[in-house]
Amino acid sequence: MSVQPKEGKNKLYRELDEIYKSHRIFGLQALRELKRAERYCEFLSLLVVDLSSLTLSKPRFFAKLSPRQKSAQLADLRDFISGAVRETDLVSGFEENRLGLLLAETPQEGAKALSKRLEESIKYFLREKLQLGGQVQIPLLVVSYPDKVKGREEIYEAIQEFVD
Repeated sequence: MSVQPKEGKNKLYRELDEIYKSHRIFGLQALRELKRAERYCEFLSLLVVDLSSLTLSKPRFFAKLSPRQKSAQLADLRDFISGAVRETDLVSGFEENRLGLLLAETPQEGAKALSKRLEESIKYFLREKLQLGGQVQIPLLVVSYPDKVKGREEIYEAIQEFVD
C-alpha cells in the first residue's frame, strides 16, 4: 500500500511549510526539536530522501530538463511527499537533490515503516508523473532519537550533515 497525499493542507500549514524549505532553517528547527525530545523524553526521527543517484543512473532524464523545469519537478515531488505525511511533520525543500523529513514523536520503527511506504510512493511518482522508467533506487536514511547505542549523537550528526 502506498502513501496517499492528503487533499489540500490548511493555508497556515502551507505558509509554514515554505519556511522549512531551506535546509538551514530546517536544520535549526530540527536541533530545537531534538532538545525538546530530550527534555520531554519523546521520540524524534529524521528521514533523508536522496535523489542524487538519479542524476547518475538517469543522467539523460535530468539533462533534457532546464534548471527551471528540474526545480518545478522537484517542487512537485516535495509537495507530493509533504501531502503524504502528518501536518506536524516538517518537510524541507530539495537542495543538492536531498530532502529531509523531521518526524516528531515517531520512534525508529515508525520512521522505517514510513520510509518503506514513501519509497514506493516516490517510485510511483517518478514513474507516473515524470515518466522516469526502469528500476530506480531511492536511498532513504533513517535516524532516530533516542538511539539505544549512540544516544543523541547519531541524529545530531545526521542533522549537521544534512545542513552542510
